[in-house]
Amino acid sequence: MAQNTVVERALPRYTRADFAALRGWLNKLPVERLAALYYTEDDLEALGCTAPGALEARLALMRDHLIERASLTNPRLAEGLREARRSARWSAVAMRYLFDAAEFASREPQSTDALTAWLKPRISRHLAHEGVRAVSELKNLIEVRGPGWWRPVPRLGAGKAAALERWLRHHEKTLGPLAVPVAPTRAQPPIVLRPDEPILVPLERMALAHELDGRHGVNRAAALSLIAADNDLEAVQAFLVKYRGQAKTQRAYQKELERFLLWCLYARHKPLSSVLVDDCEAYKTFLAAPDPAWCGKKAGRHTVYWRPFGGPLSPESQRYAITVLKTFFAWLIDVRYLGGNPWVAVGAPLVEQRSVALRLDKALPEDLWTRCAREGGLLDEACEMGPDEDARRQARLVRAALLLIGHAGIRREEAARAQRRHLKPLPGQAGALWELEVLGKRRKWRTVFLPVRAIEALAAHWADREEDFAAADHAGALLSPLIIPSTPAARDKHLDKLDAPGAGFSPDGLYRCLKTGLTRIAADTRLTLDDSERALLKRAGPHAFRHTFGTLAAAHALPLDVLQRVMGHASLQTTSIYVQAERRRSIEEMGKFFR
Repeated sequence: MAQNTVVERALPRYTRADFAALRGWLNKLPVERLAALYYTEDDLEALGCTAPGALEARLALMRDHLIERASLTNPRLAEGLREARRSARWSAVAMRYLFDAAEFASREPQSTDALTAWLKPRISRHLAHEGVRAVSELKNLIEVRGPGWWRPVPRLGAGKAAALERWLRHHEKTLGPLAVPVAPTRAQPPIVLRPDEPILVPLERMALAHELDGRHGVNRAAALSLIAADNDLEAVQAFLVKYRGQAKTQRAYQKELERFLLWCLYARHKPLSSVLVDDCEAYKTFLAAPDPAWCGKKAGRHTVYWRPFGGPLSPESQRYAITVLKTFFAWLIDVRYLGGNPWVAVGAPLVEQRSVALRLDKALPEDLWTRCAREGGLLDEACEMGPDEDARRQARLVRAALLLIGHAGIRREEAARAQRRHLKPLPGQAGALWELEVLGKRRKWRTVFLPVRAIEALAAHWADREEDFAAADHAGALLSPLIIPSTPAARDKHLDKLDAPGAGFSPDGLYRCLKTGLTRIAADTRLTLDDSERALLKRAGPHAFRHTFGTLAAAHALPLDVLQRVMGHASLQTTSIYVQAERRRSIEEMGKFFR
């Protein structure tokens, strides 16, 4: 049997005469008078309502249909409208809601509308099993999953899925264009790098010509190598495997090593395992002023626009690059892949030493942080000022994340990994103080503490996710994306998590979410901020709120050993920087001295 592909509700259309007649009928005017006032004989004949009883039946059907429409768009009205129907007493308020539903039925679908208002009940139920209840959620699901998006949805099928896509495209004037991504293509083949044909590609797309792959490099160790690497590219990959559990470190090391490998081949025409001290010195000079052809704006690693450098490196970045290379070559010596380390004879670039080693200048002043974090403060105002419910939900997510980081002093990676089951109220605190276990650097767990203000913000975010925050053993992440971008990377990452409640952020995803939220707050002229505060919020990132916590905790004389444990510092010397950096305290003490 052919599949029934009709997905839309049958929505009758009414005329202005119908609405006027319905209003009169609800006010108990005789049907005969309504027929004479609002319809011609031809109108009544076309409607099949030449008899008074037939017109009354049409008006009753119209009333019931509009009650159903009003109940779908706003379920809180359902009982009141049904009661008005039973009692035949229609107040001005009830009648207004009824005719608002009439206006809804005659307009185009909107992104925030419930699917039940436009689609057949069976279709709406199938999609609700996937957590899709609004038009925007259906559109987002299709754009994120791409072709075959309907396969996990029970009893939907290709025919109904195609009909849903046609319906969304038919109403793209109000819903926006439907961008169904194409199916991912096969992985791109590697490119053999040759000095006479320079092509800049990232590490994962590199292949080395036999004569330059390093298997016969002049610096190769004579003894048996302890790693199964026949060439330089395999040696780099073996080194990076060490850091597979530290994604941020692995990405940073890979960037430096792929730059050096490309430079060895294209600038020195030799493999990495043949570089000597003079080559290393030349690379040190190159880092200060890389070839403009090697520089470009940030682009996808799979695109032809990718470049190894964004521009000249700062002295700090040059020093870091050389430190990574020294570490890498020292490891190659340890595993007996190379015979000597040419970098031991190369000095690192001189870098100006700041009076404060950590970059704490972006930490928020206490007054600004207090105005942001307090109840009814700037973060609360931003949640109320969103143009629509989606924007307000996103603002509540940003508020929850900033209060979590700013009150606990945790890193963005720790915030992204934080789980609801690791958060619980402290006994004897009457719910005023909660503790959270977080997994920090060096895979060490530690306990941080949160006030009830942060807990309430997290609970509001969970309500937006339609998840139960009160379930203390919930396996979900404390912070979870509300909207998944329709990019291939986001689709690949989240495709298997769409049905998993509480799927969390990646650290970079949380960073982008908070940067966007802070930029919007800084740009909102309705919020009471001066120009310097707007500039500070615009350039602030999640780590600024960790620094804010550390700086203010030191200013309020929190014992350093407590602050060290809470912030997860390996050294008390690192923690003491926050004491040195508290500008207000320095000014107060110096003022006392001079007085």
